[in-house]
Amino acid sequence: MWASLGLLFVLFQASAQDFLHTEGKYIYDKNGNEVILRGIGTGNWMIQEGYMMQTSSVAGTQHEFRNKLEAVIGETLADSFYTVWLDNHLRKVDIDSMKAWGFNSIRPALHYYWFTPPIEDEPVAGEITWRNKGFELLDSLINWCTANEMYVILDMHGAPGGQGKDANISDYDPAKPSLWESDLNKAKLVALWKKIAERCADEPYVGGYDLINEPNWTFSESNYAPLWNLYKDITTAIREVDSNHMVIVEGNWFANDFNGLPAIWDDNLVLSFHKYWTYNTQGSIDWMIQLRNSRNVPIWLGESGENSNTWFTELIALVEKNHIGWSWWPIKKPGINNILQSEANTDYLQLIEYWKGNTTKPTVEAAFQAVLTFALNHKLENCTIHRDVIDAMMRQPGSMETLPYKTHLLGEPIFAAEYDLGRNNVAYFDTDTANYNLSTGTYVNWNQGWSYRNDGVDIEKCTDALANNGYSVGWTAAGEWLMYTVQVPAQAAYTFDLRHASGSSGGTIHMEVDGVDVTGPVKTSGTGGWAVWQTKTLENIILPEGEHKIKLAIDKAGCNLNYFKFYNPTEIANADFIYLSSQTYNNGWQVALTLNKEITSDNISASEFIVKVGSEIAGVTEAAALSTDKRILLLTLDKKIYFNKTSYASYAGTSVMSGSQQLAAFTSQLVTNTLPKRQLIPGKIQAENFYYNNGLVLEDCTDTGGGQNTGYAANGDYLDYLVLVNASGDYKFNFRVACTTTNRKLTVQLADSNQVTDLGTITFTNTGGWQTWNTQSMVLPLTNGEHRLRLYITMGEFNLNWFEATVYTDIEQPESNTGLNIFPNPVKNDLQIQLNENIRTDAHISIMNVMGQMVMTSGMENTSQTFKVGFLAPGIYFVEVVNSQQRMIQRIIKE
Repeated sequence: MWASLGLLFVLFQASAQDFLHTEGKYIYDKNGNEVILRGIGTGNWMIQEGYMMQTSSVAGTQHEFRNKLEAVIGETLADSFYTVWLDNHLRKVDIDSMKAWGFNSIRPALHYYWFTPPIEDEPVAGEITWRNKGFELLDSLINWCTANEMYVILDMHGAPGGQGKDANISDYDPAKPSLWESDLNKAKLVALWKKIAERCADEPYVGGYDLINEPNWTFSESNYAPLWNLYKDITTAIREVDSNHMVIVEGNWFANDFNGLPAIWDDNLVLSFHKYWTYNTQGSIDWMIQLRNSRNVPIWLGESGENSNTWFTELIALVEKNHIGWSWWPIKKPGINNILQSEANTDYLQLIEYWKGNTTKPTVEAAFQAVLTFALNHKLENCTIHRDVIDAMMRQPGSMETLPYKTHLLGEPIFAAEYDLGRNNVAYFDTDTANYNLSTGTYVNWNQGWSYRNDGVDIEKCTDALANNGYSVGWTAAGEWLMYTVQVPAQAAYTFDLRHASGSSGGTIHMEVDGVDVTGPVKTSGTGGWAVWQTKTLENIILPEGEHKIKLAIDKAGCNLNYFKFYNPTEIANADFIYLSSQTYNNGWQVALTLNKEITSDNISASEFIVKVGSEIAGVTEAAALSTDKRILLLTLDKKIYFNKTSYASYAGTSVMSGSQQLAAFTSQLVTNTLPKRQLIPGKIQAENFYYNNGLVLEDCTDTGGGQNTGYAANGDYLDYLVLVNASGDYKFNFRVACTTTNRKLTVQLADSNQVTDLGTITFTNTGGWQTWNTQSMVLPLTNGEHRLRLYITMGEFNLNWFEATVYTDIEQPESNTGLNIFPNPVKNDLQIQLNENIRTDAHISIMNVMGQMVMTSGMENTSQTFKVGFLAPGIYFVEVVNSQQRMIQRIIKE
């Protein structure tokens, strides 16, 4: 008997392992391979949401939409619409495409309504009847996914009664009892999951059951006991018919609050969180990783999206690095930030205008045709496929390379909006790239034109009669750029056209090939309007043969861009040898001049060049061609150009040659200062003006002056600031902080040349509130010059509004410490203090840290005495010698 039971247990265990399953902290397939789920959710298919239906202001929920529709076309035609909607919104071709694009899972958002009627519509109160439509749709989806070896994660997006007061998500009707207010709704949900599990128990490509999407309810119990108890009841019901599939549970408040989570009640359970509109730092997901570690269960990013390509790439790279799968939201809707973009037809929008009260009521036939067209617009073949979004999700998280958006041929227009596929600062650079409003408190339009592509590049529709692809690039800003992969058939001098428009005075661009300027500044003029197009033409632009990365760089904002074109190739010899542009090089110690042809001169006279830095002339000590690119001439200076200096270069001479051609003279040409902006010390630095932020969050600040402060400072987070220190010496650092506990610690470091040096640590005391501010100080030594100053959090949390560094004058050292000798300085272990005899009499020695706190005290027994200071932390200290006649202080540095 026991042997038989043991065999049955083994068989059960083996069966469970044949499905996607959990084992410790991760998810595995039947072969024992770890699985990172890369999925997408079917938003707006079985459960419609107002923002995707374009009806947010008049019908945010599905039941509101249906009520309004029935009022216009009647119940029978509304039923017909929903049949067309459900049968065409998601089809086999959609699943086949998702597989081809790299997805391995689908998260269908289910609405209970298609499986069972509302409790109010049951023929007998308390009984549960079933509707076939939902099960038929689910069967088809599972079959399509099985054929593609894709996992289906069933998501109860709309539970009976609705699971939250954010009604649009779950089709909640506040006039009726919610899921949490009705035992009948709870029983219906439990029964529905059991029914689904019974049908799916043996389906190998059903991945799991996401029991309730985004609960958001204020429970009387602070530990959310009703939520956890309902999860347990559902799990028990599922396990009566299905021991194979994972159960997935989300926290309260849109999945992310696991307060009161009891002991894990199932051995095949996953915890799911959702993430929208926050920074994609390690700290932003550490809270879930800690939950994974403490509970020894897998975690899954069950829903995310609704942002830019940059944000998508950042987050997917982050979670996959941490062994976390993901599911994006949604597959399709109007708008650029999804894989498939559907269009809202004009007559459908007119119907919405009627609901808003802005136009007359359409006929039944017209309204019915409008919603049918809108439904059919969601068929894949009628949608725009956003391959830029697919690339941002599937390739870019693991690649810093670019791919051509399309094949560009010289001689044809290269449209500005058809720049390469790739990350920001790799394929393009734009100043606004994502929406982080839940971290910053400020919403950002990452794309002003909301057309064509989902990057930060601002694209709008274009109707240029000369040539267009339907779109142009606008809202340009200085420093932004676009990259194009182009095949150049032959090295030659080409004519260059730039098609531009400007409602202002115009802008300036330049073109680069593989990082080298080939045009110099191209200044455009005003054209009389942002859609009034003109052509700017330059002759003799030299391009090398082969495949190249051509960059269109914005030097000055003020023009829209339709296309550029290189054509009419001629011999390079026909082009003059000229200067194109210049920029700082080698951290400001050199100037790099870019010329249009290679330099052939071996001996170049430095005296033929003049470089003016500010109001001074910098000596040119050497002039030579760059060894890796002979088009670039390096001028070595006898003084450094700093980030805040304007410089000009001039040339008059005969020593710079390209073959038989002399370089044409040029005068007072602006040297582009490429050095990063630095904060000046002494000076005040706002916390939000960091060069790099690792883990902190910005929030609005109520301190005097307003602005923003950094917050949520966790151990290991840090802020880097590029600074320029005016003079070496001791500086008093004042930190404007707010915190609710004492012993919050920050270490000031120098992170220069990949070497981190601690300067000192300050301990902040309780200020009385997160927006109750005071200033706390310490003293640190700094050497003059450029540094990367790091504020490293060694004990969070505290908020920081600003900090300042002022020349330290709090402790005045006497002009002469006659009779006092302290060495070595800096010191590691043994500090020697020598006094003359009359000073030694009744002398008392104290050592204080930069906070003025005494760390050591002693009398002097001899004129020379050794003190053990190895126990002191590295930093600055002050040795005070006091007797009845005088007081002397000397600074020491403890290594």
